[in-house]
Amino acid sequence: MAIPEVSTALRRSLERHRFALRLQPGVRPGEETVHVVLDGGDDPLHAGHVTHYLGLWCAFAVVRAHGLFRSDEVGRHETFEDAVLAVLMSFTYVE
Repeated sequence: MAIPEVSTALRRSLERHRFALRLQPGVRPGEETVHVVLDGGDDPLHAGHVTHYLGLWCAFAVVRAHGLFRSDEVGRHETFEDAVLAVLMSFTYVE
């Protein structure tokens, strides 16, 4: 599976703010996962991920830097782009 297309405006915004979309390898067909990462050189920062499951895109954003449960589900969306936007709006950046 390839990463689904997003609008030109979202693609430019991701690039301007140094975010990238990366496909997770080795997942079952129909359960694709795309990670949203902040490229910071050698060690990219994980902002969250979007998983396609049962026809919907489930968005999970990192809201706690430390702890057992770092991510929270921030919504289920019909489109990939809406799910990516939900991750970006809910992501908490902590250095």
